[in-house]
Amino acid sequence: MKPFLISSAALCGLALAGCGTPGAPQPPSLRLPKPVSDLQAIRKGDDVYLRWTVPTKTSDNATIRSGGFGDTRICRGFVTEQPDTCRDIAANIATKADSAGAQTAVDHITDRLGGNRDFLSYTVKVNNDNGRNAGPSNAVIVFVAPSLPAPAELKAQLNAKEIDLTWQGYELPSSANLKAQYFYRVKRSLKDPDSRRLVETTIAELPAVPGASSYSDHSFAWEKTYEYRVCGLTRVISGDGKTLAEFEGQDSPVATVAAHDIFPPPVPAGLQAVYSSVGSQRFVDLTWSTDLENDFAGYNVYRSEGNGAESKINADIVKTPAYRDNDVAPGKTYVYRVTAVDAHGNESARSEPANEKVPE
Repeated sequence: MKPFLISSAALCGLALAGCGTPGAPQPPSLRLPKPVSDLQAIRKGDDVYLRWTVPTKTSDNATIRSGGFGDTRICRGFVTEQPDTCRDIAANIATKADSAGAQTAVDHITDRLGGNRDFLSYTVKVNNDNGRNAGPSNAVIVFVAPSLPAPAELKAQLNAKEIDLTWQGYELPSSANLKAQYFYRVKRSLKDPDSRRLVETTIAELPAVPGASSYSDHSFAWEKTYEYRVCGLTRVISGDGKTLAEFEGQDSPVATVAAHDIFPPPVPAGLQAVYSSVGSQRFVDLTWSTDLENDFAGYNVYRSEGNGAESKINADIVKTPAYRDNDVAPGKTYVYRVTAVDAHGNESARSEPANEKVPE
């Protein structure tokens, strides 16, 4: 019998795996950086702070090699669409990511405020080393209502119960098209002793008025150092009263206060002295009004005989507004005064006197 022969073509028909025709050749990568998708914009005064993440992959998902970037073009316009070309170039900057992979830029827009424009839009285009890109980023919008100038002459005065801030404001700006409300934002920083950094918080927002303004900070703590700043706040309002956007103006100069407590408590009032006895024991009971200070520590009691010198008669500080003097003698008249003491050792002036005679 003759051997049964099968052609190679037939074998490919029977064994489909591994006998396919070569695929179509793939075009070389254009090495276009992927478009930025996380562009952000924050306005502060007449500056717009832009931030985005520098792409690490090309549009065909290849890793961008070292030196594969050209510059980044920041495009500024008056429409929200993403144009194929930049009609208003804010800047061309070298593409360079920080340790977090982000890049930042600042656009000064003083000469673009006013007129009949309501907002600016921004996009960025990241070019490769051949000056080509895969298109613009997401668009972000910044409203162009005027900002309040930084308040002048900020002063801070420490008092017994508050820190009083005063500053000078300017005339409120006007906008041709946008409806805006203006406020002053009061910010306070406390130096963190562990990290040595300033931790800033907003403690108040007040309607902005021209001329003198003030605010009293009652929430501070003694024996700490604070820095205060005041800035304007512009709130852009829609026709139906909704907030469209808000942004701060530039900060005022810093006012620093070391809140060291040198203020004594109020003088105790209503002191009364009443003689009493139990058997052979004689004593004078003293009562007076309660001190309601937050940092109250206690009282001291002072006594004199007639016109003699006063001396403190309590060994330990008195925690309640009452005291019993057990060291009295028959026939003598005693004059009493009390003082209040706070947690930082500040002592008030002495109260009005209360006199009491011990019977013979």
